[in-house]
Amino acid sequence: MLFNSIDYFLFLPLVAVVYFLTPVRWRWAWLLVASYYFYMFWNPWYIGLIVGSTLIDYVAAIQIGGTKDKRRKKAFLGLSIAANLGLLFTFKYFNFFGSQIEALLQNLGMGMSYSLYLDILLPVGISFYTFQTMAYTIDVYRGYTKPERHLGKYALYVTFFPQLVAGPIERSRNLLKQFHFDYSFDYQRVVQGLRLILWGIFKKIVIADRLGMFVNKVYAEPAAYEGFTVWMASIFFLFQIYCDFSGYTDIAIGSARILGINLSKNFENRIYVVTSFNKFWRGWHITLTSWFRDYVYFPLAGQRRSLHWLVWAGVFTFMLNGLWHGAEWTFIIWGGLNGLFIAGETYLQKPKVQLYNRLQTPSWLRQAIGFAVAFGLANLSIIFFRAFNVQDAWTLVVNSFHFAPIQLHESYVLVSGFEFQVSIALIVFMDWLHRLMKGQRVDQWLEQLPTAYRWGFYLLIFHLILYLGVPEQNQFIYFDF
Repeated sequence: MLFNSIDYFLFLPLVAVVYFLTPVRWRWAWLLVASYYFYMFWNPWYIGLIVGSTLIDYVAAIQIGGTKDKRRKKAFLGLSIAANLGLLFTFKYFNFFGSQIEALLQNLGMGMSYSLYLDILLPVGISFYTFQTMAYTIDVYRGYTKPERHLGKYALYVTFFPQLVAGPIERSRNLLKQFHFDYSFDYQRVVQGLRLILWGIFKKIVIADRLGMFVNKVYAEPAAYEGFTVWMASIFFLFQIYCDFSGYTDIAIGSARILGINLSKNFENRIYVVTSFNKFWRGWHITLTSWFRDYVYFPLAGQRRSLHWLVWAGVFTFMLNGLWHGAEWTFIIWGGLNGLFIAGETYLQKPKVQLYNRLQTPSWLRQAIGFAVAFGLANLSIIFFRAFNVQDAWTLVVNSFHFAPIQLHESYVLVSGFEFQVSIALIVFMDWLHRLMKGQRVDQWLEQLPTAYRWGFYLLIFHLILYLGVPEQNQFIYFDF
């Protein structure tokens, strides 16, 4: 069930109405039923996977929290991690690694009489809910949180429908405890949620899907385009994926807010205006970045390690981050490039500051140089994220350095000049609004405006959705991960 579908706009009000009409003690049960239905809307057969993961981690956490035997704790933590990573490997990575093994053996002259391939579909949301449940058992093991005894409420933590499919990846310390609170109907809270949903829908179907029309055509025929066309496709994709994913997150946070639940922040407003990769990754997909930081990088980095070890532990962590996004070399390369960019910033930070000070470089010029380098490298690396394979990505990278004007009316027509101008205007419009928000969420910013301005904003966004929204119902990009 897509957030940008009629099905969801019927589903959410029904869930909210029944939720507030249900006696308080049974509201968790209704949300659990609704969440299971939401998940089964795609493929009912895969509900067994999420139920199995829920039961394993529920039992493992209780066993970890109920004993002081370190070996027993480690055994049940290992069970939880093995079960979740086993699910991920089987459904997401088995075919990738199988194909790599087959290719290696063939190159060594050791062909196989059978194929390492499973004809299975990737269960939607599996990368998100497995990471969420693993974080829970690890936190119980570390003593950061107590095991949840209520199986139903723990199951709801795993499957809560607004954030089930594409996050935010919630920690039990934030989300799980909220299912023990009693929420009465609050008109103001519902309004806040609807504002976020409206803004998220606008970013998805007006900006992201419109930019996608240009991007999809370039990446479908990478050899046909070069120069400025490739760079614009890369820039457009950076804004497309931002608007698509942050739009999803706004709808998720808004839907949960209607029900009284607060989900974690996942994006900074103007994260595309960055002066370093360190800053970029502190504001982009925040819950995933912090997950890898806390559960991969910190254990790898350890204590009293050298700078070189810390830097290369970061590069390895980013490569795993790339692999999390998909079982393709393109994602691994993209993650590795981002890790290398951060490594370069770390190594060059001191000499860069010394050079700026020696040349008495003004702060505005330092910021401009930082933005140009970070934005340029981000757009170059994201070609690997979007391309279908490494060969296509390399073709686009090479072609991007050929001097050629934008191709709008050549033999390979992308979009009309008017559509291109509208796309740029929408990006500028969004950025202008983000400037006005000054880091606030859209619902918080609107709350401070006079009533006439608020309703003017509602009408403007509604009409932009009505007249500029892409009519095709496009899936959210992160549903593929």
